[in-house]
Amino acid sequence: MGYLYHPKVKRKDGTIYQDPVWWAKFYLDGRPVRRSTKTRKKGVAARQLKHWEGNPRDADPKTDRATLDELTQDYLDDYRINNRKSIGQAEDYVNRLLKTWGGRPAVTITVSEIRQYIKEMQAEGYANATVNRHLTALKRMFNLAMQAEKITRRPHIPMLKENNVRKGFLGDLEHLAVTEHLPYMLGVVAETAYTYGWRREELLTLQRTQVDLVEGIIHLDTGTTKNQEGREIRLTASLWEKYKRLEVETRALEIKTGSTILWTFHRKGKRVKDFRKAWKNACEKAKIGHRLFHDYRRSAIRNMERARVPRSTAMKVSGHRTESVYRRYAVVDQEMMDDATKRIERRAGQTALVPKQLSLLRANSGQTSTKHGDGEDSN
Repeated sequence: MGYLYHPKVKRKDGTIYQDPVWWAKFYLDGRPVRRSTKTRKKGVAARQLKHWEGNPRDADPKTDRATLDELTQDYLDDYRINNRKSIGQAEDYVNRLLKTWGGRPAVTITVSEIRQYIKEMQAEGYANATVNRHLTALKRMFNLAMQAEKITRRPHIPMLKENNVRKGFLGDLEHLAVTEHLPYMLGVVAETAYTYGWRREELLTLQRTQVDLVEGIIHLDTGTTKNQEGREIRLTASLWEKYKRLEVETRALEIKTGSTILWTFHRKGKRVKDFRKAWKNACEKAKIGHRLFHDYRRSAIRNMERARVPRSTAMKVSGHRTESVYRRYAVVDQEMMDDATKRIERRAGQTALVPKQLSLLRANSGQTSTKHGDGEDSN
């Protein structure tokens, strides 16, 4: 059975016709475009045509067809173009998001689905801060797609409340216990982070040319750090010897393979990009519970505070640009609180002597007055 075709209704250069819902025919950049208005009401169809004619971006049938896969690719390209150091983390966010919505047109992702995504991550034990990093990545993808006019709308992306208090620390014994169960090269990474509070990416992107083994100095070039500022740090005696050993092993591998190795930390010549599995296993074997490698950053700052390193110098060492951010890491832990209590007790002990000293002073003062009075009587 064929459809009944209604007379065409002209609006400007466009036309609407029914087949069986109302369709719109109009011109976009000189080419004819036909789109369904998805309605059987002529008035609604006429208004839709008017909207499309006035908003060519919304009228393009190719718009809103972009899948999340395409958005994630643009997101990663943006990281690479801007030479952002945390692209490894960005790839992790992308993989998780694609696992949920891969192949889907981006505009079909709803707020309720995003809330369900949040619940699933929380059920797996992810902290609110980690969930928010995924949501921030998703929001950035939609923003880039809007700028490129690949989509006409984006969903609301709710964010979770975060607890920014820094809590994780590793003490000397815990650090030694972990490094015993790490491969030697990763142990050097860990000790460097524990000593100077450097970020993981700053260490894993370290090239051999940046390590001066003659002077015992590491150079972090401008633009290679998160805050884009360069740093120059003299190695401790322990780290100096360990970096020398790594260099000997790397040269031996270069001779064996006949290839040049750029990176200080590598696996058979290829840069170490991630070692979370090795880190997790080392923590389990050391029996120190769940710890983050980033805990080393807080631990290093705490150690510098204890060592009375001037705050301005400590910030240069760790790479903090602002004191407000530094203070978030310089958390006072229980051991420092105990030390404060001991100092207070010592002060209290000294203060306890004051009444005795005052009594002696008064006694001496009284004796002096009596003697002085006796002298006056004798006169």
